[in-house]
Amino acid sequence: MGFLKQNTQLIIMIAALFAVRWSVIEPYVVPTGSMEPTLKTGDRLYALKCAYDFRIPMTNHILFRTGKVKRGDVILFEAPRTPEITYVKRAIGLPGDKISFREGVLYVNGQEIQKNIFPTRQVMYDIEEKEQKNLYLENLTGKKHYVILDNKFDRAPSRFMDEIQVPEGYLFAVGDNRDHSYDSRYWGFVPMENLKGQAMFIWYSSWDPNVKESMTSTSLSVPERIFYYGYEFFKFFPDYIKGEAWIRNERIGTFIR
Repeated sequence: MGFLKQNTQLIIMIAALFAVRWSVIEPYVVPTGSMEPTLKTGDRLYALKCAYDFRIPMTNHILFRTGKVKRGDVILFEAPRTPEITYVKRAIGLPGDKISFREGVLYVNGQEIQKNIFPTRQVMYDIEEKEQKNLYLENLTGKKHYVILDNKFDRAPSRFMDEIQVPEGYLFAVGDNRDHSYDSRYWGFVPMENLKGQAMFIWYSSWDPNVKESMTSTSLSVPERIFYYGYEFFKFFPDYIKGEAWIRNERIGTFIR
């Protein structure tokens, strides 16, 4: 009891930090290029967990709703088939929406979603095989964002999808790197209860191709993750000095759109 009395403020502060971590903020390291160039492998971001609902800390029990997903939001969610893995994608279909793809062109409720070649390609500087990829600016019913299409897939079946309707309680989510994203086109709809938050802010970004396998793994256990984080930390700086790894200073402190 004496310990509790003497450390009441510390205990309250720790409890508050845990509550914020589990109910307000979700840290996330982007493991793949499926959302390039909006999100790049190695981006460290914060997601607002309470953007859509507020849950009891350390549980998935929803206390109350705080908002609705808007078309174009970049969302974090438990993968429907493998809930231990967190995906980050763009919500392009809301409940009731009709979604289709024709030759890589997105249609929402029968309306063609316009996209135009983006005039500058600076954001593509560190994207693999960038020479064969086109960068577009897509206008998703008022939400403008980058999209990449790979010329290798010009006539691929993945560029086509018959019209489907998003059921109530679900979302349709895809990656901005359309030809290199495993998303709703393959495994179906995202249940609303799987939402973990809205991606908001990149606080740090770096990339080291020499530790690519550990950085891009989405199936590591907690001990393995701790080990690889330590490995990446001590491997990154020698590679950085040699010019084989880099910090993306231009991305640090940017909001996700």
